[in-house]
Amino acid sequence: MHAKISSTQALAGSNILVTERLTLRPFSSKDGDILFQLYGNAQVMAIRKIGTQTPQGSDKQLGIITDHWLRRGFGLWAVFDREQNVFMGECGLREENETDEIVELSYGLLPEFWGGGLATEAVMAVLAFGKETLGMKKIHAYAQKKNAVSLHILSKFGFQHEYDFDEDGEMITRTILEVN
Repeated sequence: MHAKISSTQALAGSNILVTERLTLRPFSSKDGDILFQLYGNAQVMAIRKIGTQTPQGSDKQLGIITDHWLRRGFGLWAVFDREQNVFMGECGLREENETDEIVELSYGLLPEFWGGGLATEAVMAVLAFGKETLGMKKIHAYAQKKNAVSLHILSKFGFQHEYDFDEDGEMITRTILEVN
């Protein structure tokens, strides 16, 4: 699959990514309801680091996401169906923490969009942005060791296993993509 990507400048340094089936745009402070669709979904968040969120917790996460865009000029995009403009999930790049330069890939779609290659398409667009626009040389990604689907997606893009660690009783796999 080849995702055709066009990157356009939108407001104040934000970018919109367009693929064959998706539109990815930076989250804005007005996206509380759509982010809660994802972050409040127990099925999605069972395999995510932060766990299922309340509306207030989701709003706090939205503040972190929008602040990241302001500070770093990149972050998590809201993922939409290109033709119907239906919210599907999130995908993007974010700093692992504010004290170093480690950047991680993050993605998650609502269950009704699983299994159709949409996460792969979104990841492809985001990685191209990270490599081509931002000039990133290393990108990390984390997945629960039991999440074979996510680990498969990462391996398709060349992410290599670094190590596994226990986080609150769950085994997490840390991977790395080194860009030539």
